[in-house]
Amino acid sequence: MAQTQPKPRFPECYIVDPNTLAGKRYGTKEMVEIWGAEQTFQRSLDVQAEAVETLAVLYPDVVSMAQAEEIRRKANLASIDPNRIRELEAKKGHDVIAINTALEEVVSREAAAHINQARTSADTTETAKALQLKASLEVIADTVENLRDIMIEKALGWIDTKHMDQSHHYDALPTLAGRPFIHYVEMLQSGLKWLRFVYDNSIIGKWGDATGNHHSAVSLGMDGMLLQEVYCNRLGIRFMDASAQIPGQEFIADVTYVMARLGETVNNIANYIQEGRGSDVGLFVLTDPKKKKGSSAMPHKDMVGGNPTAEEQVMSLAKDIRGKMSTALCNCEFDYARDLSASANSRLNLEAMFKFFDHAVREMSRVIYYLELDGERSEERVQRTRGVVTAQQVMNYLTDSRKVSEPMTRKEAHDLTGRLATESWQNRRPYIDVLLESEEITSRLDEETLRQITDPMQYIGQSREIIHLVASKYHGKRTLEVV
Repeated sequence: MAQTQPKPRFPECYIVDPNTLAGKRYGTKEMVEIWGAEQTFQRSLDVQAEAVETLAVLYPDVVSMAQAEEIRRKANLASIDPNRIRELEAKKGHDVIAINTALEEVVSREAAAHINQARTSADTTETAKALQLKASLEVIADTVENLRDIMIEKALGWIDTKHMDQSHHYDALPTLAGRPFIHYVEMLQSGLKWLRFVYDNSIIGKWGDATGNHHSAVSLGMDGMLLQEVYCNRLGIRFMDASAQIPGQEFIADVTYVMARLGETVNNIANYIQEGRGSDVGLFVLTDPKKKKGSSAMPHKDMVGGNPTAEEQVMSLAKDIRGKMSTALCNCEFDYARDLSASANSRLNLEAMFKFFDHAVREMSRVIYYLELDGERSEERVQRTRGVVTAQQVMNYLTDSRKVSEPMTRKEAHDLTGRLATESWQNRRPYIDVLLESEEITSRLDEETLRQITDPMQYIGQSREIIHLVASKYHGKRTLEVV
């Protein structure tokens, strides 16, 4: 299995304009190429050009393909100065009017007549946003897959090291050091499954005029429903048959939910790593060559990789998306048939959400990649239990007629093994020594068997099989590969 490298936020030598980042701090190359004022201008120009080409395909007597192709050639920021769009918006007070006017200025009069034909501004903004959401989910899927694969490889690398699972922060049952990562891998994959569903079903464009009923198309003798279907199919997005001024905001809530759900899983990973790096647990050390200084007052932090900044950014991300999820749900309240009350906060929240998420998850992937396990500490946490964590296995043997000639009832075995485990723990004695002093135990199980079944280093259930199964099912799997 080839080693997966963490995705960088930006290529080397890439000059980052802080104004393109969320909070002038958070983002990735891919996301700053999708979101931002000029990127939104370009997406709007793209959908306007697509609309005219759709008209030319379906109604060549209305729009010639030559006119559509002229608009396509000019519908870009190489032909239109984005500052001209800003200037027009300042005068007109309307973003789509500014974009359309700027486009009209660079094409022939004959072609200009067909810009925004049979359309309203929301047909542009909602469709442009759908394209941004689609592209963003494609990037997010790849970023999460990168984290997933790095975690799988780390789990396989730690598959021979024993580890103590905890329950309610108490030592519970032994496993393997890679097993917790595999749990989170499966949850990431579950989130990716939801992402695919949202990608296929909730990226919604629109061409339906001011209230979604195709008034302008009908007045021009055209089938607006057909126009919308062909238009959205050409763009690779879905549409509503019965949209209003905008599609239902439940679709945006779907997108926000899948991001929030993935964010919660990555948050759990971050919490697990941060706790494991802490002095009280001491399982992990970060060996990132670009590690940051922990504290000038506490230089000893530098030796273990500095402060858990990436982990804490993920925790901050999860909190932030919870708020955005609440806003997205509130936006579902809609005054039919014209209501743009969700427009402003969506512009703010979606861009920031995707930029921050992609940034934080890539940083988390880097942490996992450079994470090293203290194997001795991991196994010491298993041995410190003195074997009492095997009490369940001893109980199972005592009640199994295949193992003993005079099996106990479950209650009898439960109470006995529990009492002896308490004695072992309180007196700081190995569990095996206490068991060997019990005639109820030794009359049923010989010493060799007892030593075997009370060895916590061997009591790992099917941890190994689970790691291999999940790794084989999901490593390298592409969420959107058939799209």
